[in-house]
Amino acid sequence: MKRVKESWLSVRNEPWLYSVLLLILAPLFPDYMSFILVIASFIFARQDMKRTGRRFSVGTVGLLMLAALGYMAFSLVYSTDPVGSFWSLIMWISLFGAYLVASSVLTDRHRLRTAMLCMTAVVGLVSFLGVGQYLFGAVLDLDMEHGLWNGLDRLVYGLLKVPFDVLDFNGRVSSTFNNPNLLAAYLVMTIPFAVAYVLTGTRSKPKALSRISLILSAYALGFSFSRGGYLAFIAVALLLFCLFINKKFVMTVLTTIYIVLLIPPVISNRLITVVPSNVNTPADSVVVEEEVTPQPPATLEELEEEISEGYAEDNSVQMRFVMWKKVLSGVVKRPLFGSGIGIQTTQKTLSAAGLEYKHAHNLFLEILAQGGLILFGFFATVLLVLMRRSLRLLKRRHNQEAWLLGFAILGACLALCVHGVFDFPLLTPRMLVTAMLLLGIAESVARVYLKAPVRELSAVWAGIIRPFRRLVENATQKTAKHG
Repeated sequence: MKRVKESWLSVRNEPWLYSVLLLILAPLFPDYMSFILVIASFIFARQDMKRTGRRFSVGTVGLLMLAALGYMAFSLVYSTDPVGSFWSLIMWISLFGAYLVASSVLTDRHRLRTAMLCMTAVVGLVSFLGVGQYLFGAVLDLDMEHGLWNGLDRLVYGLLKVPFDVLDFNGRVSSTFNNPNLLAAYLVMTIPFAVAYVLTGTRSKPKALSRISLILSAYALGFSFSRGGYLAFIAVALLLFCLFINKKFVMTVLTTIYIVLLIPPVISNRLITVVPSNVNTPADSVVVEEEVTPQPPATLEELEEEISEGYAEDNSVQMRFVMWKKVLSGVVKRPLFGSGIGIQTTQKTLSAAGLEYKHAHNLFLEILAQGGLILFGFFATVLLVLMRRSLRLLKRRHNQEAWLLGFAILGACLALCVHGVFDFPLLTPRMLVTAMLLLGIAESVARVYLKAPVRELSAVWAGIIRPFRRLVENATQKTAKHG
């Protein structure tokens, strides 16, 4: 405990710590606080820049994100909802600051470890509130399912005259978020980094508390009853299992059995509902059906009907297939550029089909619908860069810390993709701040452990402005000659 106290005293007066901590704390507060937290974080990071003589910098991922933001700005020209796209663009540009801060101030291993410790603590706190929310509802029969900030959200959005819908999630917990699926997305994206922190170094009291945070996060994820979250968590667990099976076979197998035995039946039953109900047929009926050659559906409508019949008892799954078909039809009409940045454009497509949903409930379809193949190309390239770097880190088995950070980056990418099949995690400012923060951490990991190059933001900006400046100068000179 004395060592922890001394470490805290040594960094508490460092501006970089507050800049990162403010970003990590974003999930604990309402969405409209995310912008204030990013601005405050930027101010502290600026103080750190003055102390160290460094400047804000971006790496390969940052350059790709800047290019994507430029394309998002271009989408205002053809957007089906220019006003909504404009505000969505402002949100993305503002919250890109989270990446900028993290990639600029996390310059060494000590800072990275401290950031991961803070993140693990916040994950534990969010999970603790979620588990408490479920226990209060289940044991004391209290109405606790609408999130911690529901009352404040109603007040603030009412004063701003912004529509605010309160949905009934039937006992599913959302902790500080407004939706259980967003809680699940946050947890599955951050759990790999918490696991990496717990498994690095020697035993200590912070590590013991971090293990408690991991246990709480697993239960909070379970009580969110998000099947996409379950599948993403299973994917990350399988990845960890495959990486550790050769190093610690007995411990890995026993831990897996222990976790499976501890899964409450209410959670396992929820996961089973991912499978269509029409596959649970008696054995004799299966034998009879095997004698008849199955005929494939002649049209997409028939296929949709068969799928809907399989999920007839689960409206949420059934409606996803219906939404995906309608959104996909819109993507076919605008394959290259999409309908414009922002979920408002997708909402218009769904509304025209008589579906009152705000987004496609699918990360990949939502990106295609908003920005077409071009924006999807940026997204795929960022994922490819992160995965290649994580594989390079995983090859460094002699460096346990680098190896585990490789798992964390790859696990977060895997969790985002798996959960993204069933939902759109990048929906709210809090989730965007978390995603940008993780991108910044991944960039810093590449710089510290892989010596990946970075460029000062001022130099990048000068490179962007220079061609336009030359055009203006040439036009001015030509005008002067003709005059």
